[in-house]
Amino acid sequence: MKEIVVLSGKGGTGKSSLTGTLASLLTEKHTIVLADTDVDAPNLHLVLAGKEKEVSTIGKEKEVSTIKASDKASIEYDMCSRCMECVDVCRFDSILVTDQPIIIPHSCEGCGACNLVCPTGAVQVGPVINGCLRIVETPVGIIVSGELNIGESSSGKLVEVVKNRARAEADSIGADLLLVDGPPGIGCPVIASVKKADYILLVTEPTPSALHDLGRVIETIVFFGIPCGVVLNRADLPGGTRAEVVHYLQKNNLPLLAEIPYDLAMPMALAEGELVVKAYPQAISSRAYVELSQKVGEML
Repeated sequence: MKEIVVLSGKGGTGKSSLTGTLASLLTEKHTIVLADTDVDAPNLHLVLAGKEKEVSTIGKEKEVSTIKASDKASIEYDMCSRCMECVDVCRFDSILVTDQPIIIPHSCEGCGACNLVCPTGAVQVGPVINGCLRIVETPVGIIVSGELNIGESSSGKLVEVVKNRARAEADSIGADLLLVDGPPGIGCPVIASVKKADYILLVTEPTPSALHDLGRVIETIVFFGIPCGVVLNRADLPGGTRAEVVHYLQKNNLPLLAEIPYDLAMPMALAEGELVVKAYPQAISSRAYVELSQKVGEML
């Protein structure tokens, strides 16, 4: 099984639309499982009109829908002596001082310093639920996605859970492709998303901010030694900086796999809840997507 991860560096470049469209075209010849690792704002299921189903058992162990990916402190007040030593040792200012110490869950990093200094053992550090796992059925295959609870951390750990489950789902049906819709940026979720990937498909657009963020994510990918190619979305955007993007790719010896034209058929199809290749197969953007899918198919 091969694994392709779609990244952008910058949000809003059309990464999820491209992932869904590519999956729709490739599923004609390949068995695909999808993963949405943008756990802060998963939306691939919206692009593919998915329907959530119950998380079931894969292998020997039952996968739970709620995810405990980080630790936080809690206080047993019946044991608390109100000495406030936990307040003094907390370097994150996560414990408020009133008549008793009060832990602020959203800022607690679970470091355990408060537990070490508590003379009565009232402060405990343990795992907490900070996200969930979802399995979504779509016309092109299932999507395994994760969603971080509001204000929670450990998104990288949640991404790891999502990818492990997606691989298990792919193995169970004999899929030959795991297609991952990655998160924006270059932080922990991105690094967790590219782990064990065979190829990175980068989506950018002809704007200065998109080119800047593309450079940052390419530096991250190069560090891990993963081959990659670039798709220029909205390539002929009026007032865009296509020439600068092409020059950057040539300078850095990076392949430009496709140029998706600026096409009103794209937002029209999304407004109808359809992929452009299904709603408007003769549109210029649809033809560009078909050519891209053929290149990806050849790589597979």
